[in-house]
Amino acid sequence: MKDNKSLIGYVLVVVSAVSFACHNAIAVISYDDGASPLTLITFRMIFTLFALFLITKALGYAIPLPKKARNGALIIGVLNGIMAFCIMSALKYVHVGLAILVFYLYPIFTGLGAWLTRQEKLNMGVIVGLCGAFVGLALALEFTGETANTIGIALAGVSSVLMAITAVYSARFISTDNSLSVTFHMHISAVALFLLLSAYWGEIDLPASTQGWLSFLGVPFLYTIAVTSFFVAIAYIGAVRTSLTMNLEPVASIVVGFVILGQLFTPRQLIGAAIVIASVTAVKWIGGKKNLTRN
Repeated sequence: MKDNKSLIGYVLVVVSAVSFACHNAIAVISYDDGASPLTLITFRMIFTLFALFLITKALGYAIPLPKKARNGALIIGVLNGIMAFCIMSALKYVHVGLAILVFYLYPIFTGLGAWLTRQEKLNMGVIVGLCGAFVGLALALEFTGETANTIGIALAGVSSVLMAITAVYSARFISTDNSLSVTFHMHISAVALFLLLSAYWGEIDLPASTQGWLSFLGVPFLYTIAVTSFFVAIAYIGAVRTSLTMNLEPVASIVVGFVILGQLFTPRQLIGAAIVIASVTAVKWIGGKKNLTRN
C-alpha cells in the first residue's frame, strides 16, 4: 500500500512538471498571436481562483485561515503575482527552457534567504549549488547583446528572487494541511492586483486566431492541473521528495520547447543546463529540509 501511495505521488509530480512546461510553451503561442502577458496572467489568475475554490471544497478542506496566515497569504499573493508576471513576460524574449532554467535558481536563493533570516544554517548543499549554478549558467546563457535577450534573462532572474522570497516567508505559516487554502487566498490578492493593473492601463490584448485562443484558454487549465497535482503529491510523498522531483520541469521545458516551438539548445547550453539542474538538486538533496514550493 505504501509503495502504491509513493507511485501515485511521483506520477502526480511528473504530471505537475510536464503541465507547467506545456503551460509555458503554449503561452508563447498565445503571445505570438496577439495576447499580452498582463491579459493572459489576469485571465489565468481569475480562472485559477475559481478552480481552487471548487477543488478545495471538493476535497473537504476548510477555506478560512487564521488571521496571521490569511494576511501572510494575501501578501505572498501580491509577490507571487509579480513573480508570475515576470516569468511569463520573460517567455516573450528568450527560449522557454532558458527562462525556466534561470527561474529554477530559486532554491539556491531560498537557501541564502533562509540563512540571512536565520531560519537555517548555511549548509553544504547551498554552497555546492551556488558554485555549480554559476558554472552551469556561464555555459547555458548566451548574452547576444540584443536588448530582448537581456530583458528576458533579467525578468527570469527577478522572478527567481521573488520566488525565493515567497518560499522563505510562506514557510512561516504554510503546511500540507492548509496549503490549498493558502494558495486560494494568495490568488485573491493576485487577482485584485491584476484587475487594478488592467483597469489602470486599459490593456486587454486577446489572440487573433483559433490557435491563439486555444493556447490562451489552455494556459490556466494546465496551470490549475500543475498546481493541484503538486500539492496533492505533497500529501503522498512529502514536500522534500516532491520538491526534488520537480527538477524535471526545466528538463521538460527544454523538451517541450523543442517539440512545440522548435526552440533549440546548443550542446554547450545543454551541458550548462544539466550542471544547473544538478546544482539545484544538490541544494535540496544535501541540505534541504524546507519545503521549496511554487505557487
